[in-house]
Order: sequence, then structure tokens, then C-alpha cells
Amino acid sequence: MELRHVVLRNPRLVGWEYGMLRALEDEIVRKTGASVIDVPYYGMHSVTKRVGHSMRWDPARKVLPKKSFRVEADVIWYILMGPENYELDLFRDWDVSAKYRIAYIYDTLEPQFGLTKKLFSNDLFNIRITSFNDAAPFLEQLTGKPWFAIEQAVPEALFKHVSATEKTIAFSSYGRRLPVFHSALLEFCKSNDLYYDYTTHDGKHPTAPESELYGQYAWHISHSTFTVSWPVELTNPIRAGRLHPITCRWFEAASAGTIILGRKPNNEMFDKYLARDLVVDVDPYLPRKELLKKLETLYTHRLALQQKANDIMQSNATRWTWNNRVQRMLQLLK
Repeated sequence: MELRHVVLRNPRLVGWEYGMLRALEDEIVRKTGASVIDVPYYGMHSVTKRVGHSMRWDPARKVLPKKSFRVEADVIWYILMGPENYELDLFRDWDVSAKYRIAYIYDTLEPQFGLTKKLFSNDLFNIRITSFNDAAPFLEQLTGKPWFAIEQAVPEALFKHVSATEKTIAFSSYGRRLPVFHSALLEFCKSNDLYYDYTTHDGKHPTAPESELYGQYAWHISHSTFTVSWPVELTNPIRAGRLHPITCRWFEAASAGTIILGRKPNNEMFDKYLARDLVVDVDPYLPRKELLKKLETLYTHRLALQQKANDIMQSNATRWTWNNRVQRMLQLLK
């Protein structure tokens, strides 16, 4: 008998950073025929806004009366950017009919361990998945429950390869940034009349749906000759803790065949998940003059570097998709 799948969607998560979350939800729907059900708004905004996870009054959540939220399904999927997005603790009955209850969490960093332990040490979800391979052993120890690690990915054909002549952005940098390198790159691009596109807003007040914002971001990545990416352990070592996360940024740029400039995470699985020699390593703390010279050399050799990025992309693109990841998640249904 065919299983009935339901994706529980949180409509209150808005902004370009949630585009990749929607992409995974969409792929689950495409592969399983799942229905999408919005997690209801609990109400009592004046109360609930003060008792968010990890906030001062977080303990008060457990005394709020749980509202009934009945979901009829054989398989329930709940995709979270981080445990802070979890809202099902305010509801009851959602889990009673589903044999399989799958939680996929993008971010399970060390500062989030306490909350992850609190929310996932029970059996409300019987398939727990983190996107960070090196987090899984810690989470198993913390929760006393098994965890699977399935790496992040990209929507098929969204991050498109374009020819070198179509790449109108010389350098781009989105998300994590190192001020010393950013400053040098600004100087280099200004001196050479090159366009450097970088994050200039925090995304707290978006005026378009997440999927559209994500599509615009994908266009910018695809039309960049170089894009800069640094690992979390370098830009925010406190947030990274003992982990070396492999995030969507790497898969996105690689899938577009864009040259990745920066430094890869110190994670032994990076070359397996992506590819050896994918990242052009740069020491961001070189003396300014040497750094500018390095940028000049890289830009001069951009066509050869572009060809290498294209070759890697053509050999690996199909295994970097959410189609691949959802297929692997479906194999966990036993």
C-alpha cells in the first residue's frame, strides 16, 4: 500500500536564507506526492514572543496549554533550519497516526546542542537527521537516540552553469565574511573597475517569497566568476565549537561551476561530499600587498580556474541534488 506523506511547513519562516529549506520541502513533495500542511499559528502573540526557544522565559513553554493539531499521514516530514524553529511542542495529536516521523535539521551546532537535546530526547520523531556529519555522534550521546547524517544539497538546475562571457559579476560574497579579506577585495575591485557583489542587508524584512529570493541569489552565484566562502570555524569559532560544518554555500557554488575562493572546512568528508581541489585556498591574513597580488594572479588565470570548476561540476552535479538526499532518506523507512 502506498504511504501517505505530509510535509509540515512553518509559514512564519521568511527570508532568502529559508529558500534552501523550501527547496528540500518541494523535493519531498515531488518525490513522494506529499501534502503540505502549515503548522498553525499558536496565537497569544504577546505571550509566545517572550517564550521562544533559548529565550529567558523559555521554561514557560511547557506550561502553555497544548492545542490539538491532528495530522492524518503515514509519514510526517518536518524540516528545520535549526532547533529554534521547532513549534510542535505547543501542539498535541499531530504524531498519533504516522508510523514514520522524520525531522531533518540543517544546523545542529554546538551552541544548539542543549536545545536539540531538550527537543529530541523523546520518540516523537523516530527518524532524526542532521546535515552535519560530525554532529551526529554528539547528538546520539546527548539524546540517547540514533541520528543519521545526510549532507545538504541544492535544487536540481537552479544553480545553472553559464559561460565565462555571461558572468557579469567578477567576485561575490554572501553570508559569512572576514573583514580583513573583504576590505582587500573591495580595494582590488575598485582599482581594477570590477564588480564585487556582497551581502548588504540582514533579510529581516523581505518583500518577496523565500523561493523567489533564493532564485535571485542562485542567479547571482551563477553569474559570478569567483565567489568567496569561508568555513564557520574561521568566521565564528564560538558558534562552530568542535564542529566543522559543510553548509549549502559549498554545494550551491560548486553546482553553478563558479570558482570558490577562500578556505574549505577542516572536515574529512568535504572531499567526499564535494570534490578534491574544489576550493582555491587563500590566506586571508597575508600582508595587504601580498593579498592584492594574489587576487591579481587569480583574476589573471580565471579562465583556467573556470574550466577546472566546470569540469568538477559536470562530473558531480547529479549527486549534489536534493533528489539524491530525499532518495536516501526514503531508504530509512523500514
